[in-house]
Amino acid sequence: MTPWGVFYVFLALALVIGLVFAYVGLSTKTGREVDYGAANRVRQRFFIVLTGALVVFLALTLPRMPYPAEAQRPDRIVYVAGKQYAFALSETPLGSAEDGEEAKYSQSVEVPIGSLVEFRVGTLDVNHGFSLYSPEGGLVAQTQAMPGYVNRLRVHFEAPGRYTVLCLEFCGMGHHRMRGVVDVK
Repeated sequence: MTPWGVFYVFLALALVIGLVFAYVGLSTKTGREVDYGAANRVRQRFFIVLTGALVVFLALTLPRMPYPAEAQRPDRIVYVAGKQYAFALSETPLGSAEDGEEAKYSQSVEVPIGSLVEFRVGTLDVNHGFSLYSPEGGLVAQTQAMPGYVNRLRVHFEAPGRYTVLCLEFCGMGHHRMRGVVDVK
């Protein structure tokens, strides 16, 4: 659905809600006896209809979730470590800077088109935001990089191109330089 379509649906729902509020407000001008039994039956019917609508909504949207099935093995695992104003991307687990493993750090990695890639994202210093942008500049996926914890983010690359990795969490004066690249070929 286009953004304008969503906007028009919002306007229609807002109009319906406004009309319901107006009806309820106008109906309270005159006093009358309340039949509590009838009111409870209306509440029960409303609850059943609302529950049914939510179950239908769940059944329609659950299969369209953008996340791959957990049982599916990724074609490639890319280890990501955020460190002071840089992302380190590697196909082998990344050690700390004190381990002397700085040589295998790279700010780019290459993956084949059509592959399911699991990014294992952590950080060596402070919180960072790992975000992956398509070649057109749209946000594809994002997760938080936190010290002492590894977040797993799975992305299925269906289109070739250069995907940019940016930090979404302000991490200091060099935050704007914190970039990485995933080349999909």
